[in-house]
Amino acid sequence: MTNKMKIAYALALIISISVFNSCTLKFFFNQTSDKEYKVTVQDKTLPDNKYGTYLAARVAHIRQNYDAAADYYMKNLKFGAENEDVLGSTYLLLASEGRIDEATEYALKARESGDKTNLIAFIAMTKYMHENNYKNAYDSVLWVADSPFKNVVLPLFQSWILAASGKNENALEILDAIKKDEGLIPLYHMQRGMLNDYFGNEKEAFEDFNVIVDDEAMPLSFRALQIIGNFYLRNGQKDKIVKVAQKYYEQNRENPMLGSLVESFKNADTQKLEKIIDSPQKGLAEAVFNVGTIFRGFQNEVAQLFTSLVLYLNPDFEVARVSMADIYEQTHRYQKATDEYLKIKPSSPVYYVAQLKAATTYMTQDKNKEAFETLSNLLKMYPKSEHITFRLGELSRVMKKYDKAIEFYQKALDELAMADKERWTIYYALGISYERQNKWQEAEDAFKKALELSNRHPFVLNYLGYSWIERGMNYNEALYMIFEAHRKNSEDGHIIDSLGWALYKMGNYENAVKVLERASEYLPSNAVVFEHLGDAYYQVGRKNEAKYQWQHALHATEDKEDLDIIAVQEKLKNGMEKQTPIPFNDELLQERLKTLDSHLN
Repeated sequence: MTNKMKIAYALALIISISVFNSCTLKFFFNQTSDKEYKVTVQDKTLPDNKYGTYLAARVAHIRQNYDAAADYYMKNLKFGAENEDVLGSTYLLLASEGRIDEATEYALKARESGDKTNLIAFIAMTKYMHENNYKNAYDSVLWVADSPFKNVVLPLFQSWILAASGKNENALEILDAIKKDEGLIPLYHMQRGMLNDYFGNEKEAFEDFNVIVDDEAMPLSFRALQIIGNFYLRNGQKDKIVKVAQKYYEQNRENPMLGSLVESFKNADTQKLEKIIDSPQKGLAEAVFNVGTIFRGFQNEVAQLFTSLVLYLNPDFEVARVSMADIYEQTHRYQKATDEYLKIKPSSPVYYVAQLKAATTYMTQDKNKEAFETLSNLLKMYPKSEHITFRLGELSRVMKKYDKAIEFYQKALDELAMADKERWTIYYALGISYERQNKWQEAEDAFKKALELSNRHPFVLNYLGYSWIERGMNYNEALYMIFEAHRKNSEDGHIIDSLGWALYKMGNYENAVKVLERASEYLPSNAVVFEHLGDAYYQVGRKNEAKYQWQHALHATEDKEDLDIIAVQEKLKNGMEKQTPIPFNDELLQERLKTLDSHLN
């Protein structure tokens, strides 16, 4: 575990211990949805009373429609509900949806009723800071229960409230509590540097930021680089920050945001550049964002709440907005994610990534037309972007526009500078597109190139091997490739299906059944797998089970376009003839089967 990971883990543990000091939070984290739902429970379908509104709130809450859930909880409270969990969920959900004014009202009521959850302090602090009520903001922070949290994160918040109150020296001094932990030194200098820049202490800001920039061992996030870069550009250090940013981009080529940031540094008009952190509210937003980021991935509900506080303090914080969209995407609320991505301005260094992500969320919602339009417009701005070109190819392939897909893939290969390790995926996709057009020679050439560049990736091995068997060619090599694919990835349903089908084609029906049964467990909605398993059952005399699987195949949704429906209907009506096994090297097969013992028994 790296030092950076240790810091994040320790900080997350400390925060978790101190934030979750109320049973309210247990009620808050009750989502079970694995896809985006719309609330169907409305006033007209439930009694407009305490019980009806509570049930409606719970349904909306479970389905992750937090806005609707909060509205129903508020109605429930107006009907006289006295459950502390309802009150707690009300302010937590309101805050998560960015309705901070309403959240504060209910959070303060909860505090008066004895709720000591630390999140109340942060919600109230944010509300008061937004209103320039610095005394109440500072007093709210002091509500936090005594814990290690006070010595790690609270100083970050307190420093900006003190800065807003004109207590500059106190703001800087209170950060000293953080630097006591060697692992938090980067965070200390980052916060101190931002404060000194805000105060106009250029010399001291340089000292803090130089500690971070000059020490290659110190972690430097995109946002930190953006803020430090802004300071350097305004203070005559353009060449230095461009060089630093370029170095980070060279080390992280897969991060297109860094490439956009480098270009923004190069093209910056340093005479007109303004501070990113030009108010204490924006400074506090940075501190809150640092805390919220820790929860990303394992407690997204808390991350969403903190990010909502950030955007309330600084609506122009575009990195936070992308982070919020990503949280929505991770929790399968794709339309909300799309809405957030589309709010990013074209002038922002995160615009490029936001548009790519918006296209992805459109595709997830089957809005392929909107996705294609988004990517096409983006390509006009970035005509040499392999990411856009490849995604347009992928989208065209999904839309079954294979000619267009091939055109985009060829452009990616012919015009764009990409490393070989990245090019194999394009050759693989190109091969699939050619194969779908029955241009087998072109497809085979593309697959072989992908195989070479990918160091024999299991997906390529599987696709080419299966295709050869289906076309009645290169049986022994195809068998070897499918076994190799399975050895490299024995948990992929498509690879397992190919292996079972290869065994079937070679007349090894008993083993084919065992493997195809396993494939059906991994791909329980796949029409082709059902047909394959039905065929195998029939050849071993399990004819009723075969018919059951063929019926399943006709009603399955996945890979339905690859199913010969007429052929399946004919098998249901008349059964099958005894199959003639393809010629193969039996010694090779027996040798390969020994490697499958654990999967066949």
